[in-house]
Amino acid sequence: MLDRTKEIITGDKGVIVKIDEWGKKRLAYEIKDALDGVYYILYFQATPKTLDEVTRVLGITDSVLRYMPVRHEKPFGPLEPAAAPAPAAAEA
Repeated sequence: MLDRTKEIITGDKGVIVKIDEWGKKRLAYEIKDALDGVYYILYFQATPKTLDEVTRVLGITDSVLRYMPVRHEKPFGPLEPAAAPAPAAAEA
């Protein structure tokens, strides 16, 4: 499912900034007869249309127990390595 989500984001010219894999954890309560779940946090930039598609696919996938899109308030910063700064001009 993670690969499918990545394909949706990158296929629509979105950028995956970071993926945090928390691994398998015990759920606080049983969800759909499951006691454990595998947690992932995806940080990405994409259009609202792409977010709608990711949300739709996650919602209809039986193996996904819960998902929660959250808007990140602070910008992620430069997504590609910044160019080297120009040398400082000598002061007279």
